[in-house]
Amino acid sequence: MKVLLVIDLLKGFCRKGYPLSLADSTLVMENYIINRIEKYFAASDKVIFVCDNHSISDPEINNPYPPHCMHGSTESEIVDELESYATKSTVLYKNTLSIFLNTGLEEILKKLKPTEIEVTGVCTEICDLFAVFELRIRGYNVFISSKGVLPLDSKVQNEFINYYKNRLGAKVSFR
Repeated sequence: MKVLLVIDLLKGFCRKGYPLSLADSTLVMENYIINRIEKYFAASDKVIFVCDNHSISDPEINNPYPPHCMHGSTESEIVDELESYATKSTVLYKNTLSIFLNTGLEEILKKLKPTEIEVTGVCTEICDLFAVFELRIRGYNVFISSKGVLPLDSKVQNEFINYYKNRLGAKVSFR
């Protein structure tokens, strides 16, 4: 059993006009993730969306990040192109950088016992980084493709993909 994690594929990151909108278009990444989701579904593997969903009192709000993906807002919604896939998947909500803290993910993964977890989504140098770290310290085999993640700052993409491989022990692909 494999698991595909889709992290923060939300309007607040993937569409223009929000405080933490990515500088680069996410459409190529979204198409890659859609293709991966379809392959996971076809193989009866699991897909889990982990989504920012904040309140003003959350630890990262205003220090260091501006209010973003606030509970009930349009920016906290999964992008339209992936919404139909989310309805057939597990959707978890996080209010910190951690994919594990108060999300229920730990219990889900313990039950599934995945042989590999693929991490996709945004942001390569923030939430994806913490996800890979948290998964690796729990002993999971992690895969990342440079096509499946995007950073806030496009100049750091390759640096962080290499960091995942060389410092965190994840399996990576640049194709």
